[in-house]
Amino acid sequence: MRLNKTLLFIAFSLTLLTGCAEAPSEVKEEIDNYNHAQTIQDAETISLPVPEAIQDAYKFLDQNKTNITIQNLIVPESDNIPLYNIRFNNSETEDVFSKLQSEPLFANDGNGTTVNTPNDLDVWKTNKDYCFTAFPELDGINYYRNKEDIKQSDWGIYYGQNMRTTDLGGITLYSDEQNTGIGSALQYPVKKRYLTDFLQNTESYTLCDGSEMSVADATQFSQDFCNNYLSIIENSLFDYQVNYVDVRQVSPEQYGYYISLCRKDLHGNLFDATPIYTYTLDEFENRNPLIASPIHLWITSNDNIAEFEIIQALTISEVIANDQIVSLGSAVNILSNELAQGKSYDFETVELKYILETTSSDYIDAARNYAKSNEYDSNTYGIVYSADSIFAYGNYQITAIPYWVFTDITAQNTDTNCGGVFMINAIDGNLRIENIDGNGNQIIHY
Repeated sequence: MRLNKTLLFIAFSLTLLTGCAEAPSEVKEEIDNYNHAQTIQDAETISLPVPEAIQDAYKFLDQNKTNITIQNLIVPESDNIPLYNIRFNNSETEDVFSKLQSEPLFANDGNGTTVNTPNDLDVWKTNKDYCFTAFPELDGINYYRNKEDIKQSDWGIYYGQNMRTTDLGGITLYSDEQNTGIGSALQYPVKKRYLTDFLQNTESYTLCDGSEMSVADATQFSQDFCNNYLSIIENSLFDYQVNYVDVRQVSPEQYGYYISLCRKDLHGNLFDATPIYTYTLDEFENRNPLIASPIHLWITSNDNIAEFEIIQALTISEVIANDQIVSLGSAVNILSNELAQGKSYDFETVELKYILETTSSDYIDAARNYAKSNEYDSNTYGIVYSADSIFAYGNYQITAIPYWVFTDITAQNTDTNCGGVFMINAIDGNLRIENIDGNGNQIIHY
């Protein structure tokens, strides 16, 4: 319920006219929240040294009396949060991809077959209708456990592969439902999501092979795998840390662990692991588009990984040293000013983490121009972008920028795992809202 000033005045007047009668508690709460929101509109934005800002965040959480409540605070142990220049990096991927073909954790024995899949960049880049309304096909390599699994469509793209890598440096292991009966993790409902204290959590679930695995064991297994196998792909610039753990129900008595992991730099700072952002023109017409860079594992037995993806490999270089950030209290006030309107908000998490923001791109500039031109027919296809598009078109700048990220999470079924995402830039205090349309509805369900 939202109350405007007129309604508040009426509610307050009725309270006076009824003498000793009390206003309903929910009206009191709305009035208190609205009044508080009005008092902080001109609040000063405070920046603090990074270690002090992190300690202050815990203090703020203990003393928070605003209309914005936070259930879980996730911050790094860091004394420096620089801005980074990000580049896609495929220099080491092919070697790692070859090693994973013999990896028992993937149930691979190295006797499969690889097929190179060529790019379509000449056609994609020269045809504007194609270039700005569809994603390009990058050079890639497919791995098949058996030659008879190799299939080719009419348009020349091989499919049915067990594993794939592309020029963007990512590697994907696909679930082998035909042989195992277990599909991709996102087919299954979420029984429970864990957001913190993973390594201390001894709750266990029965996996699809009948074995038991605890949240702590799944966490350790996932981090060990990523740190042992992926670090070299990204020039050993990162460690990998669990971001959240979904327990997904495969059958009435069988479960699997869907593990989302994030990167951690040498300072201890965390990187965003959001699976996807909106990629239509509405998203990037007037602001910088974001790059999603998730890593996930799908564990359904004790002795192998059913599904795995690192969507791209990255390399980073520091461009601006930064030892101060906007305080969490200031971030909450900024958010309250935008959202308050007499309503309380409850966020599942607030994280201090890097978001990958495309600060310049020839592709994005060309797509915006195309959208305004007479060549574009908006009744046919929408204008889109992707990391593949930005990389393939060339001449791009992606910057890792720290944000306070407030997330309203719902993990209750197969297609609703994330609600609204509200971001406060930790350098300049600017607000950005993701995954919510003008009516407050989720845009992406994942």
